[in-house]
Amino acid sequence: MATKWKNFTRSSWVKAAAWLLALLMAGLAAWQAASFAQYATGNNLTMMDAGMVLHKDLPATYLARDLYDSAQELLYSTSYADEATIKAGDSIDEEALIANIYSEYFDTFYDSAIDDNFSNEEAESIRTHYPAEEGSDNYLTDEILNDVVTKAESYGYISDSGDAYNFRDWLSYNRGVYQYFRNQLIQDQLDQLDVFTEKSFDYQTKYDYYAYHVGNSSGGAIPSNVSAADAQNMTENGSGYFLVCKISSYDVSFYSDTVDHTVLDALGYEYTNNVAPYDASSDFYNSQVYIAMKPDVLQSMQDEWAETHNHLLLLVAIECVAGIVFLLCLIVLCCGAGRRPNDDKAYLVWYDRIWAEVLYILFFCILAAWIALVLELIDIWGYTTASAKYMLLCSTTMLFAASGLLLVLSQARRIKAKQWANGWICWRLIRKLCKRYIAGGIVWLYQQVRTSPLRMKIVLLSVGVAVVYAICAFLLMAVSYEPACITLPLIFIVCFAIFYGIRAADRFETITQAAADIRAGRTDTKIKLNGGGPEINGLADNLNQISEGLQDAVTTAVKSERLKSELISNVSHDIKTPLTSIITYIDLLKKCNIPDATAQEYIAVLDQKAQRLRTLTLDLFDASKASSGAMQLELAQTDFDALLRQALGERSEHIEKAGLDVRIRSTPPMYVLADGRLLWRILDNLISNFTRYAAPSSRIYIDMESTGDFVTVTMKNISAVELNISADELMQRFTRGDRSRHTEGSGLGLSIAQSLAELMGGSCHVEIDGDLFKAIVSIPKWTDPASLATT
Repeated sequence: MATKWKNFTRSSWVKAAAWLLALLMAGLAAWQAASFAQYATGNNLTMMDAGMVLHKDLPATYLARDLYDSAQELLYSTSYADEATIKAGDSIDEEALIANIYSEYFDTFYDSAIDDNFSNEEAESIRTHYPAEEGSDNYLTDEILNDVVTKAESYGYISDSGDAYNFRDWLSYNRGVYQYFRNQLIQDQLDQLDVFTEKSFDYQTKYDYYAYHVGNSSGGAIPSNVSAADAQNMTENGSGYFLVCKISSYDVSFYSDTVDHTVLDALGYEYTNNVAPYDASSDFYNSQVYIAMKPDVLQSMQDEWAETHNHLLLLVAIECVAGIVFLLCLIVLCCGAGRRPNDDKAYLVWYDRIWAEVLYILFFCILAAWIALVLELIDIWGYTTASAKYMLLCSTTMLFAASGLLLVLSQARRIKAKQWANGWICWRLIRKLCKRYIAGGIVWLYQQVRTSPLRMKIVLLSVGVAVVYAICAFLLMAVSYEPACITLPLIFIVCFAIFYGIRAADRFETITQAAADIRAGRTDTKIKLNGGGPEINGLADNLNQISEGLQDAVTTAVKSERLKSELISNVSHDIKTPLTSIITYIDLLKKCNIPDATAQEYIAVLDQKAQRLRTLTLDLFDASKASSGAMQLELAQTDFDALLRQALGERSEHIEKAGLDVRIRSTPPMYVLADGRLLWRILDNLISNFTRYAAPSSRIYIDMESTGDFVTVTMKNISAVELNISADELMQRFTRGDRSRHTEGSGLGLSIAQSLAELMGGSCHVEIDGDLFKAIVSIPKWTDPASLATT
């Protein structure tokens, strides 16, 4: 079923038919509306009510509203005297006249600034707005002037004696003001009397009514056409009237022979609430109006109502059918929009490439033009032919419907293609701004928080200050009951605090990092700050000077060390040549078989000292090359454990002679990446060291273990002599644990071992705890390249 519906809605013929049918329905709706408007204007309909759709007969509620409005107007008209009485001024409300005069005084008196610089003539000209010649009809006599002031005080307009004096003074300059406002009130009453007179004929022909005003025995502006006795009979049963309305100063009642009493009571209660009760002293108190629509007029109204009901019912039915068909066509078009038969992919058309804002603007422009056209047609309805009105209204309505369909279907295609949001240029701009600024700002803030604890504290402190500000603002607003705008100041405070706080953190961290670099030995570090106060810039300058001083010291030390290494190398090289000759001649003397025992003893001493000097020279030469990095390396896979055991075997004679017991703890093999020759030299120097300085008949503990990326060998022994020297000092050249130098040794063994270990990427250092001597050597572990490639 779903597949059939998809294929049905995606058919081109179905889409074309739905389009055509939807536009026809829009045109039909407009045609029917124009037809009803033509009927209403052609028949001069006097009634139009929403109840006409639901009620075929004229409802009592509609008639009650008409009678009530007319009765209110009649009641008001009864207060008007005849033309002669009005012109004589006998019907003028004195309080209203005094109020108008005082209001004019209040507006003009205090706006007329007069000081001592004005002459009497100038002051009088400024104060006078309503002049009148003495003795004329418009002239305000002193008697009437005093009466006006007295009445203004009695009505409560004048607040104090000073105001009364000013009011009296102003009236003396404006003697024509009283007659001006009196004539104005008379003219207003005459104009209203003309309005009532014009309506009198309509009331006489449409209603039977009796209006009585207590204070006006003449009958008012619209004379009654029913006597008082007949008015009483109108409320009795069998009066022949469909509905009678009676209004008094305190009540509204309805009477009828055919309408249910419940409805009459409800109508009376509803309209009674709209009547403000009059005070007993008012002329309207006990005034009464009886009014009923004449039977022939009522019948014509009922006929008009019924006919209009039929036309409205037809209009509503056709409009509903057209709306339902239009909605069904819209559903079919929306289901098939952007789809092709047997293809679920959503396709856009050229119309969909236009920005959504432009489409909506075009749609609303067409809507505005259509509304303006309808309003213009209403104004000129009676001056154009029916066919022209029908064609113009139908064509423009179909155009408006087509623009609406294009807009809706374009949005439907975009939704199906998941491109609805991208079709709005506003959304693109907002997304770009959010991505570039808001999201970028959040990411930047997150990075700042994660960079260092200092930046996190700055951000938290800034937010905390903003929160405290917001709380204070809300408390102030609650106390003062005045609204306060806190959003913009809050954002400004947070942004300002974070921006300048992060800038200060940048400078502080730059100085901190530079100090750490200088401490780590990078003496070429220079601090460059952008901005900042004199204090932090002064600190940066001091650190730069310290760095320069350290740089000079390091340069001098390096130069001195280089000269010393060169001196050692040169001396060692220079000593090697004569030393070789000495050793050669000693060997020749040993081969001469000299019989003298003393001479043989001397030759043996010479040979021993020459060999020691040769060893010292080689150590000096190796130490110089190792410290300068000039020694050639051949790194390869080396079994550290096997090399250790071999070195111990080579030194076994010396170990047994010293009475030492060597204990090894290792799990062979232990492969390292090292130069076997240099690693041998390190181990030989350490073994030679504990054979010389370890306590006789003591144990030597050697532990070899793998720790991370290194293989570490730890050698521990008890020193034969007291070690009153630090570990760092012991690692320096020519330093020996035996300060008396009773044992053989050059003091270069540990230094050479350290230099060779560092040359291979490892380390060598010693630790001293009382007489416990511990030598620790770490060499990089060897890793099989094949295993790395597999990993």
